[in-house]
Amino acid sequence: MSSFPDEVEGYYAELAERRGWPAETVAAIRSTVELIRDLDRGTASRTYGAAVDDYGTDWLYEAVWHEREWVVIRQLGVGEDGELTRYWWQRLEDDEGILTDQALDRENWGLRHLSREDFYTAWDDPGWSLTA
Repeated sequence: MSSFPDEVEGYYAELAERRGWPAETVAAIRSTVELIRDLDRGTASRTYGAAVDDYGTDWLYEAVWHEREWVVIRQLGVGEDGELTRYWWQRLEDDEGILTDQALDRENWGLRHLSREDFYTAWDDPGWSLTA
């Protein structure tokens, strides 16, 4: 199996212990983390989208074309209070949420187009907002 940076290994080990995951779940999560990491590092086509939910949270997505669907590899949430959540291979989930496992569907999700530059400006700058 591929190795991850120590902080990533530690994060998932702590999460598994806290949640009491059996070995099969740990292996499945690790496999998913490896896939998302490999897609993130790959050269497949990408798309970006953004939407604001009913609670005022800006949600931004980066997805990669994989096996005939858009697989979300990065998801960023910025709440009205400035609270930031980032999901990607280094942190697929936490106690507040999880990287979506649904194929990105621009129409059904009500997404508007977002450029790569805007996505990464937001990813790198938590003060950025769709609604500001």
